[in-house]
Amino acid sequence: MVEIKSAPFIIDAPVAGYLFKAKNPKAQILLQHGYGEYTKRYVTQYSKLIPKLVERGFDVYGIDLEGHGNTAGERGLIDVQQAVEHHLLARAAMPTTLPTFLFGHSLGGLVTAGSITRDQSNITAAIISSSAMQTPSKLWERSLAKVMTAIAPSGPLPLPRPGIEALTRDAELLKVIEADSEMFKGKAKNKVAKTTLAVSDGVWADASNWLVPTLFIHGDQDTSTNFENSVSLHKAIGSKDKTLKVYEGGFHELLNDTIAAKVEKDFFAWLDARKPKSK
Repeated sequence: MVEIKSAPFIIDAPVAGYLFKAKNPKAQILLQHGYGEYTKRYVTQYSKLIPKLVERGFDVYGIDLEGHGNTAGERGLIDVQQAVEHHLLARAAMPTTLPTFLFGHSLGGLVTAGSITRDQSNITAAIISSSAMQTPSKLWERSLAKVMTAIAPSGPLPLPRPGIEALTRDAELLKVIEADSEMFKGKAKNKVAKTTLAVSDGVWADASNWLVPTLFIHGDQDTSTNFENSVSLHKAIGSKDKTLKVYEGGFHELLNDTIAAKVEKDFFAWLDARKPKSK
C-alpha cells in the first residue's frame, strides 16, 4: 500500500480539515472520527481505512472535532450540536461532481446521523459505525445535564468511562493506542453529555424521514456505546435500503478488533455495491 498524504480541506468553520485524493476518483466520502480520536488515525491505525478507501477510488474528506486532533479547543470538550453544524458545512464544501458517501464512527456516527436528519440532499449512502446514539431522553436527564453543564461544562461526567481495553481485543493494537499521545483518554465532559442527548433526541424525532441508504455496524460486546440503539435506529429509519450487522463478541472499534477482516469484507462489499461502477 503506497503512502498517502493529505491536502487541506477548507470549510467555513474553525476545524482542521483533510483531503486524501484518489488517482481516478469515482466517488467521495466524508469520514467523521469518534470521541477521543482524530482523522489521521484512520491512515495508520483503524485498519488503515483511508488508504484502502483511496485505493478503491474514493476521495476521502475528514474534519477533526473541536478539541481533537489539529482542531483548537480544550481536549475532549465538544458541543455535539455544533459538530453537526460543522459536518453540514463540510458536506457543503465538497464538490457536487462525485457521488457522496458518509462514514461516522462512535460519536462521529451520532454527528453523521444528526447531519443526515438535518439535510439528506446529495448523499448516495452512509455507514454508521458503533454509534453513540442515546435512547430518547427523559425530562430529568435533560434537566440534570443542563444544570451540570451550566455549573461546569468541562467537568467530567460522574460515570465511569471504559478504558482503552474496551476498544479492541487485539493486544498489539492496544499497545499502539496506549502509546498514542494524540488520543484523549479521559472521561467525557458535561457539555458533551448534554449536547449528545440533544442531537440523539433530534435524530429519533426525524428518523422516519431518514431515506438515505444506510449500513449500521456494531459489536454486541461494545461497552463504550450501546448496540441496541443501533438496532432500534435501523428499525426506525424510513429508508428502504438499510442494513444492520451486529457482530457477535465485537468490541467498540470493529475495524481494529480481532474480527476486523470479516467486518472489513462486509464494509467494502456494501459500499462497493452502491459505488458507481468503473467504466
